[in-house]
Amino acid sequence: MHGVSQMLKEKKAIILVLMDIAIFYMLISPKILPTVLLSVRDACIITAIIAIVTLFMRYLSKVEMANLEKKLERQHSQLTAIINNSPFVVFLKSVDGKIILANEVLANLFSASREQLVGRNSYEFVSNPENCMEEDKHLLATKEIITCERYESLINGQGHWFRIVKVPVLDENDDISSIVVIFRIIDDVKELEERKNTFIATLTHDLKTPTIAQIRALDLLLGEAFGSLVDEQKEMLEQIKSSCKYMYDLIFTILDTYLYDNGLTKINAEKFDILALLNETTRSMSNLLRERNQKLIVNTNLTSNIVIADKVQIKRVIINLLANAVKHGFKNSDIEVFVTENDENIKMEVKNKSEYINKEQMKEIFEKYKHSQNAKSIKTSTGLGLYLSKQIIDAHNGQVYAHSDENKNCTFGFEIPKKLVSNPTNKQEIH
Repeated sequence: MHGVSQMLKEKKAIILVLMDIAIFYMLISPKILPTVLLSVRDACIITAIIAIVTLFMRYLSKVEMANLEKKLERQHSQLTAIINNSPFVVFLKSVDGKIILANEVLANLFSASREQLVGRNSYEFVSNPENCMEEDKHLLATKEIITCERYESLINGQGHWFRIVKVPVLDENDDISSIVVIFRIIDDVKELEERKNTFIATLTHDLKTPTIAQIRALDLLLGEAFGSLVDEQKEMLEQIKSSCKYMYDLIFTILDTYLYDNGLTKINAEKFDILALLNETTRSMSNLLRERNQKLIVNTNLTSNIVIADKVQIKRVIINLLANAVKHGFKNSDIEVFVTENDENIKMEVKNKSEYINKEQMKEIFEKYKHSQNAKSIKTSTGLGLYLSKQIIDAHNGQVYAHSDENKNCTFGFEIPKKLVSNPTNKQEIH
């Protein structure tokens, strides 16, 4: 190696000498530069200056290269230290999957040394590498950071739930030179989630069953199956039934919120008439409207009432927005619903007269469990109604919004595509 380096230096020196001789000859030769008439002395001086400048530039280049090498070595050392001291599994791999650096946590997982892992293909450590390959392919195409959770069976016979992060490393040309992979075992987290799922399922089942039984029993009484009733008795039973239905809706709101938060809800798209759904929903709230002496007015300019979305979930959003407007709007006031459209989307707005909601309160209006002492119109019994509505509309690739002004005009609305389009980045739609 030293001999090769010495030969290269000698060749470079010879080339420089030949270049200086060529320049000197060009300066004194009238055949090559007939318009330049220099003495031999001047030509020697110019050639010497060019040689000195050339040597100086080479020196600067060497210094810059040495500094760059030191910088790269320092960055490599820092990266190695971060990887080796991480409490999680961390490794650096090339774009074709070969491990460049690996920390002790990964080595311990496979009962090997870090040196034994370097150079091996990362895909060979999992039983089914297809998911890893697809993720890397997507990362190389988009340069996006990838985060995911999944169960992996390893070649050592173990199987774990992993939370995985993949980060592209870019070079000076903005091309991906390598990939940093970070993951940790989350078996304990998944076990806790499973317990929570079981608890929620059991709780809602235990609450729903007696509530449904109460509603059915009240229907029998109201249908006078056991004898005729006076108007006062019917009114009292209707109020009890309304309370039971309210409890039933709360149970489902809590359950649906939990399912959306954990990505366990699937959007079931179907074709339906959104105005028919709105009319069906408003009829179910007629008693509440009468109690507060409010009138509901529907305005629409739709050319077609048909949308493709999850009918059950959109109905829940409409119920939440209408209930919010009715319960927290002023008594003896009108509530207006506007249903409009453009080429691709359909919009529904619920407008009423209610207490002013300032900008700070408005920022938190669709967050979970957010209550404000002054913002009466955003209070709900669980603090989940508007939050759940946002999760549902987000899952439909739409948006929710709210406005309030000091004249006490309040608007809650949503906009969704007329035809639901699958969104692979939306966790509610991956099943």
